[in-house]
Amino acid sequence: MLACALPLLSTTAALATEQGSNKHNILFIILDDVGADQLNVSNPVGKALGTLPVTPTIDALAAQGVNFTNCWAMSECSPSRVCFFTGRYPTRTGVGAPLVPGETLPQSQCSPFEWTTPKVLNAAGYESVLFGKFHLAHNDFNPYGATNLVPNSIGFTNFNGTLFGAPPPIDATLAKQLSASETRYSCGFPVEGNGPAICACLFKGGADGGDECTPGVDALECLAAGGVPLVTPSGDPILDCNSPDAVAAAQLVDWNFYNGYYVWPRTINLNGVAIPATKDETIYARAYADVDQADLAIEFINKQNNKKMGGNWMCTLAFSGDHDPWQQPPEAGVNTPWPITLPYGCGAQDNIPEGPIALAVERKVSDRIIESFDSQINRVLVQSGLAHLATDGSLVIDAPDTLIVVIGDNGSFLNTVKFPFSPERSKGTIYQTGVCVPLVMAGGPTVAPGRAVDSMVNCVDLFQLWGEVAGIDVQTAKPAGRQLDCFSMLPYLTTAEPAPIRTYNFAEFTQPHLIVEATGGPDAVAGPCLLAGGSICTDTILATQEFCEGQGGTWMGKVDGVEGGYASCCELAAAVPAGDAITLILWPTQCTITNGRWKLVQKFAYGETEVTCPTAIDPTNPVHALEFYDLADCPFANQLFGRGIDNDGCNMLKDTGVPAIDLANRPAAMAAYEALNKQLLTLRPSLVPIIGDVTMDGKVDGADLIALLSFWKGPSVADLNNDAETNGSDLAIMIGAWSPNTP
Repeated sequence: MLACALPLLSTTAALATEQGSNKHNILFIILDDVGADQLNVSNPVGKALGTLPVTPTIDALAAQGVNFTNCWAMSECSPSRVCFFTGRYPTRTGVGAPLVPGETLPQSQCSPFEWTTPKVLNAAGYESVLFGKFHLAHNDFNPYGATNLVPNSIGFTNFNGTLFGAPPPIDATLAKQLSASETRYSCGFPVEGNGPAICACLFKGGADGGDECTPGVDALECLAAGGVPLVTPSGDPILDCNSPDAVAAAQLVDWNFYNGYYVWPRTINLNGVAIPATKDETIYARAYADVDQADLAIEFINKQNNKKMGGNWMCTLAFSGDHDPWQQPPEAGVNTPWPITLPYGCGAQDNIPEGPIALAVERKVSDRIIESFDSQINRVLVQSGLAHLATDGSLVIDAPDTLIVVIGDNGSFLNTVKFPFSPERSKGTIYQTGVCVPLVMAGGPTVAPGRAVDSMVNCVDLFQLWGEVAGIDVQTAKPAGRQLDCFSMLPYLTTAEPAPIRTYNFAEFTQPHLIVEATGGPDAVAGPCLLAGGSICTDTILATQEFCEGQGGTWMGKVDGVEGGYASCCELAAAVPAGDAITLILWPTQCTITNGRWKLVQKFAYGETEVTCPTAIDPTNPVHALEFYDLADCPFANQLFGRGIDNDGCNMLKDTGVPAIDLANRPAAMAAYEALNKQLLTLRPSLVPIIGDVTMDGKVDGADLIALLSFWKGPSVADLNNDAETNGSDLAIMIGAWSPNTP
């Protein structure tokens, strides 16, 4: 096997930059699983009702910058994050679904041959760093995973954070002090009354010393400081470090045990060196993740500010929350107190019965995590000199040289969705609740602050904005044969009354390539997962029993490979009574397009012979279902910037699913449908990658052959037949597709 060298930005592309005289630094902040429903800036209905988290920092950024009220992302985190840094839709990148550890093959991870933002900016003299959640690719099946250099492989020479797509499970055993079968403390720390218990707090000792104990510490503060609250075998808090109970409990503590946001796996990439050096090693970071990530951003920005020779930088701060499992954040970062009407917790435990109360607790913890985001953003801005606090405590932005961007990566998840958005059409779907995200910008080149821009923008457009801010025209600097989907965004910042740039917006969800499919064949991908009490079904996002149940779902597929269960959501939906409760199926491939008012949805089934799903089917193309919406006529349009919630009731094709019939007496709707369908028919074929084009330059030639040989025998992006091995079969496919003279 040849050495697996990291792909570099081509010399041509590196030199094709236009060095601008007014380059700006970039602080890019990603809010995980925060949809438009969660924030004052993007949900006026929730703001008026007072049901949203309190976020004065984000509100201040919008008031002193630009609030984009019509931004679409993809419906899941990995696709959106790859879009941020490549400017390409998911079908082009292959990353159309969330990356699941132990399941997702390299073909559905961000390719090392993508022309990413850090590669572009590094070539222009920027220092580009990412702190926090990565999730563009991961270690499993990745050629760079064994050496923990996955972030480095796609351009991030400075990364410090986690490769996990979500926080690890919450530790109800308190580092193995309690039985794994108990759920007394589902938050991962002892609770008494309506708050954290007071406990003796054990801290891990240094290399030459034993563990240390501090008595009488708030259990949540203990966790945040890197400690473990001590309890008796029955779970009662221990106060005295010197008691026999404390000595016995300390002997049980396992320091190598994850605990949600407070103990998580850290990976560091710095100039081609990874810590830990191999995948088999683990660093157990013992700090609240979002506070730790904010600390790293503050340290980095201040270091740049203190350099004698100034240089430009881009700092991406990708918070780990608001993602399940939800866990109480440190109290110091929360803007509102815990309601006295709710038991203090994170979910189901022995003092919180399942049902509405447990749901309310989960939603309130999510709110507090978002408020913690807001506090950490405030801390980053103030402590790095990008803002200051006025005498009344309000935030004042001081960032003429730095563009500050805050965005959610996809719609909120099911249980956390705020009215009037639709929980059943949230994250994982291409409906408004799943793809509408908050986006605010301030500082840098922004003029006429305090504006709202209602023109359509897409998460891919950020890639072009990063270039524009750095003085680079990515459309002319891109490598030969590389297709981009991004549009300019800079005029929205530099012009007080900018004209709209996009004429349509697009989002999609595509089926991932999974190891179970590669090693076991199509029949091995057997398993629908039911969410929301059985009303939502997916068999692509939560593809295994373990992952399904870990997300609170009910597994309806095979158990331990034994025959039985259902093979797909369609099969389950057709069963009686098993499928009676299903109201929404998350189809393996979904896409949507809008012109700002009218919205067309297409959902593709599993194969040409499977059309058993109980949904409207277009008889002229029996492998996909159609939906069509007039967003201006959907619920709450008047309160939501003219675009309502696309619930099933306002689907204009709900009667037959055939546009010629359902829209026959609606000429304006029919004209809009035909225009959007034509745009979609033009766009979709152009997205399909060229088979064998591993290096993504629009042709199949010697560069692709070298890439394939460098990954020989292992899983890789050169595994063209998706069997989890790069070998002679893939070589034969490449030779058959050989086309060195295109484009």
